[in-house]
Amino acid sequence: MSEATGMLGGLAALVVGADEIGLGIAQRFECEGAEVAVLEYDESLRGDPRAVAAAVTECMDRGERLDVLVCNLLPAARPIALEAVDAGAFGDSLRVLQDCRAAMQAAFPELRESRRGRILLVGHRYGENVAESLGAYNIAAWGLVGLMRTAAVEWGPHQITTNLLLPVARTTEFEAARARRPAVIDRLVAQLPLRRVGDPERDVGGAAAFLASDAACFVNGEVLYADGGQQVAGPVLNPARFVPMP
Repeated sequence: MSEATGMLGGLAALVVGADEIGLGIAQRFECEGAEVAVLEYDESLRGDPRAVAAAVTECMDRGERLDVLVCNLLPAARPIALEAVDAGAFGDSLRVLQDCRAAMQAAFPELRESRRGRILLVGHRYGENVAESLGAYNIAAWGLVGLMRTAAVEWGPHQITTNLLLPVARTTEFEAARARRPAVIDRLVAQLPLRRVGDPERDVGGAAAFLASDAACFVNGEVLYADGGQQVAGPVLNPARFVPMP
């Protein structure tokens, strides 16, 4: 591995989940000097923990080591009223948690060997606050909190830190909601203390880079908000209000 400068200089990272937020984090990691691999969380992996573990292992086999694992896995936020949530919708949320667990377990030996391993789970505000008509999604988001805190306690003795990042970013979902109700979304943004939605690379990626860096070596089991202050001042954007209910 070549020498590199930056907050993450010389470190090897794997980002699982290549949506806009995942790619933004990967790009920021590269700017900070990390060697980054990105694993697409597509239909060949979704809901298949064994396939996820095998794909993570294959990615690690291509590099010298692994220092940072980012799990950016969440189910689609499909609006379903609680009385209509069935076993299928509930199962989808649990399968995402199983996939995240499988990725973490597959990466654990390398992170333990690193002696400065970092695990970063990317979640959603619904992991601490609940939005109506998103029951299955709420379940998955809350489950990530428990998974993160369990790893923080059990894997901490190996100098592996595990934290949860809750971002607010300008994504395709956000822009779709804005196209449907521009006045409403603009009002929501205006209520944010910073008066803007985060950029996946600059803002969310910057927070992720901090958690992956040596500067955060004593930060473990924490929830970090990269949301411009929404958690203290602004309402949560609920996609169920802007898309048709089934």
